[in-house]
Amino acid sequence: MGNRKWFSAALASALLVTGGAGSILATSSSANAAAVKTSAVKEGSTTWTVNGTPVTLSTIDSKGYKLYSLSQVAGELGAKLILGSGGFQLNDSKGLHNVVIQAGSKSYQVDGVAQQFTIAPVDYNGKTYVELTKLVTSLGGELQAEGQTILSFARPEGQFDTLHWSANGSIIANKSDSETAQLFKFRTYPGDYEVFSSNESALDFAVSVDQNWGAFTDETGQLKLINLASGAISTLGTDTSVKTDLVWSQDGKTIYFIQGDKQEKIAQISVETGAVKALLEDKVENKSELRLSTDAKSVVYIVNVTGVAKNDADSTEDSLTVDFSKAGEQLYKLDLATKDAKPVALTTALDNKLYPEILANGGVVYLSADPDGNAANTLKFIAVDGTITNIALDVEPSWSTGVSTGLIVSGTAADGSTSIYSIDASGSKTVLFHTSEDVSEVAVSKDGSKLAVVSDGKVLLIQGGKALQLSK
Repeated sequence: MGNRKWFSAALASALLVTGGAGSILATSSSANAAAVKTSAVKEGSTTWTVNGTPVTLSTIDSKGYKLYSLSQVAGELGAKLILGSGGFQLNDSKGLHNVVIQAGSKSYQVDGVAQQFTIAPVDYNGKTYVELTKLVTSLGGELQAEGQTILSFARPEGQFDTLHWSANGSIIANKSDSETAQLFKFRTYPGDYEVFSSNESALDFAVSVDQNWGAFTDETGQLKLINLASGAISTLGTDTSVKTDLVWSQDGKTIYFIQGDKQEKIAQISVETGAVKALLEDKVENKSELRLSTDAKSVVYIVNVTGVAKNDADSTEDSLTVDFSKAGEQLYKLDLATKDAKPVALTTALDNKLYPEILANGGVVYLSADPDGNAANTLKFIAVDGTITNIALDVEPSWSTGVSTGLIVSGTAADGSTSIYSIDASGSKTVLFHTSEDVSEVAVSKDGSKLAVVSDGKVLLIQGGKALQLSK
């Protein structure tokens, strides 16, 4: 029987018990048969943290087992509780689980499947008491005995990646080990989450500056927008050319991107009209990592310079060689405010260049990595005059991003631990989080006060230097 039909039928013939904490459950004559003698039990209480709030739960000790008030626990979890002729029927607040329990019987049902208590529920002084762990988990909750904590809804299990923040403070992450596409939206308390989208193309997207929208392309190259509050997806424009490295303008009216099968162009699209406009068509291929200045007057990007083929006058296959002496990644800057401006090379070294960012002062920061892996990563700053210097850190940087106040940098210390720093415009550093575990991804909230990280595939919220694990 469906949840709605079951609940309607139960209301017609049963006693509805209030969902608030501490409600008293009237018992039927059949339930009274399972009551125990006063001398056989000992009343007590235990404090648990339920959804972040300390709650004192009524208990009894019966035959060496501690049992908890059914009505009180159900109320704290937000579950509906009905007493009918067949026993107690519970429905969690999301309508996902039905549980049927009968006082005096070890057998109970969860979503129509038979289960067994270790000790049968007990009636005592007008209340029914049950095993806490099995009650919580049957209703889809999570219980941690060591920390004396209970969640109304269990945290999702699995491997997660591709983190994004939304404007309401939620964290959106891809469940990478799922058989089908699944984007989860996590609120900032464990167990409070939903499956946000199952669109395969939307597993990664570029987030608008106000964090209200995401932009991505489908398998045809068509640009799509996803509302980060509702999950609704809409089509932007009609252009189906290849688009990569999407970047939003500050005002949310324009999206910039690298265009073409060979990533040879830079273009923009109007969010209001869907009109596409080319900004650079210099035929230089393999552009990536597009970044836009706050005032939208310039962009920075990487060009992956490949080897140059050489041949002799006979042009035979045996004489063909490839010169890799200048192969590598180089940073370029394009002035968008000047008509017909040409890209300007910012670098010449053959190091790998990652996570470029244009700072408020016009300078550019990037992570430099040795392509052969023989030297440690460094964080480099390119001043407006072209001077390149290292940013001193006591960790080896592995990731960085620009924020309104400067930079957020993640790196590995000599002992293998991970530290995440905030670096302001003056170069002052503040440790935001430190852990002995590996951190594979970091995302920063709009105001910079919170971090979302992926550690060992799990999603963690970092605030005030403390970590809250949102998945398991």
